[in-house]
Amino acid sequence: KLSEAEFEVLKAFVVGVMERLHISQRRIRVAVVEYHDGSHSYIELKDRKRPSELRRIASSVRYPGSKMASTSEALKFTLFHVFGKADRPEASRIALLLTASEEPRPTSKSIARYSQGLAKKKVIVIPVGLGPHASLRQIHLIEKQAPENKAFLLSGVNELEQRRDDILGYLCDLVPDSPAPTIPSQMVKVTASPELLASPTSIHSKHMVLDVVFVLEGSDQIGEANFNKSKEFMEQVIQRMDVRQGSIHISILQYSYTVSMEFSFNEIQSKRHILERIKQIHYRGGNRTNTGKALQYLSENTFSSSQGTRKQAPHLVYM
Repeated sequence: KLSEAEFEVLKAFVVGVMERLHISQRRIRVAVVEYHDGSHSYIELKDRKRPSELRRIASSVRYPGSKMASTSEALKFTLFHVFGKADRPEASRIALLLTASEEPRPTSKSIARYSQGLAKKKVIVIPVGLGPHASLRQIHLIEKQAPENKAFLLSGVNELEQRRDDILGYLCDLVPDSPAPTIPSQMVKVTASPELLASPTSIHSKHMVLDVVFVLEGSDQIGEANFNKSKEFMEQVIQRMDVRQGSIHISILQYSYTVSMEFSFNEIQSKRHILERIKQIHYRGGNRTNTGKALQYLSENTFSSSQGTRKQAPHLVYM
């Protein structure tokens, strides 16, 4: 029931979701399965590839052009192949099922059985119905097999982009927050309150060696106007710093329910270059705030030698 053009829109949605997830073997793992009357796995949970390579693979999925799509086959494949040998029992397991057609009888009778099997494995299934040919009966059958299962009904693939944050927000709500890690002793955290926005802290930075990270909240809760005020505050603070190769280095993160590296320690550390880059940082939005994830990202990724952190430099965080 999907044309080749609609299939391309579907792929773009999947790639867009992947871009917003912090994909790694340690944290979020993804699998991509294309199904019609059979199923084909393009990405497996165990695949050790860079996120950019995983997105490239997802973008290259071919349009099958089949006359039928078997939802029961997709659920069966997910049950026995995707999550059959999952090696992280502590990880939340979520399957996003994108469907645009109704599976004919008698094979559709297996939908409930495989949905129940996934529920027993604690796999949450999120069916997304696309367009007028999606089967409401089969979608609701999947939905009722577990209390966390939730269906999204869309008018067609062109509504995916509009509803992306709703779908992704629900997926993220299903994952328990990571406990905020203890901030290492060499890292000082500075919380920027609204009062500070009017008068940025002056840092007497002559001959000072520091690695400084600015962490900007970019959620729907803070809003674009306040996000821009935070950017202005950050610019004013950096203007007063001695930013250069042998002195203060800057890194910038933006977070809501995901974390994005906007500027890393590995990039050119000149005040002029950083201020130009700040002007290019855009408000990302997001209907959930996960401060614990931002702190975890700081601890595990930002302050690592691979990201350009200097061992001899104290760490300062503006948050």
